[in-house]
Amino acid sequence: MRIRDLILPEDHVFFELFRQMAEKIAEAASTLNEITHELPEGTEKAHKVRQIEHLGDEITRHIYEQLNESLITPLEPDEIARLAPAFDDVLDKIDWVTHQLCNYGIPETNDVLKEYSYLIQLTSTEISSALDALSSLNRPEEVKTHVIEISRLYNLSTELLSRAVLELFKTQDLLMIIKLKDIYEGMAKVMEKCNDVGHAFHDITMSHT
Repeated sequence: MRIRDLILPEDHVFFELFRQMAEKIAEAASTLNEITHELPEGTEKAHKVRQIEHLGDEITRHIYEQLNESLITPLEPDEIARLAPAFDDVLDKIDWVTHQLCNYGIPETNDVLKEYSYLIQLTSTEISSALDALSSLNRPEEVKTHVIEISRLYNLSTELLSRAVLELFKTQDLLMIIKLKDIYEGMAKVMEKCNDVGHAFHDITMSHT
């Protein structure tokens, strides 16, 4: 136990703010999944994702404001400063790939788009669960279980990207190859940023056990 923990109660506002961010990530991921299943309809939902991303920016700003003002924090300041942009990056990438998907005018959905968005949605759930376990600071094994699952889903997404690109180059529509490859790589970037959150959870958990 740290000496300061014996003097001042921990400020739990940070975990509440991170929970809000996790909820925004889950909401954005769910909306992206809806869009991939509804193409070519549903593209107007991209505006909803953009609004969620803006709200996420506000929450991130609030986290940094609290960090500057708080005398004591439940995690180390550098740990909070690592988690905040990691969460924000996930939202940013979901917003980016959502607008790629809609602005490119994809005429119909396909199994790769659906599978990728489903992996993103599953990973967002694991992020929320890992955060819940981390917030108690006494459930390290539960955090690790969710981190392992985030990593597993990320590995599945990299395998999916390889298969999807190979299949793309078997088609004859060059413009659609370019568009879909860009979108697939955008979804891969979302999963990469989710995996970064998992790494942050792991490192923080290790430092508190």
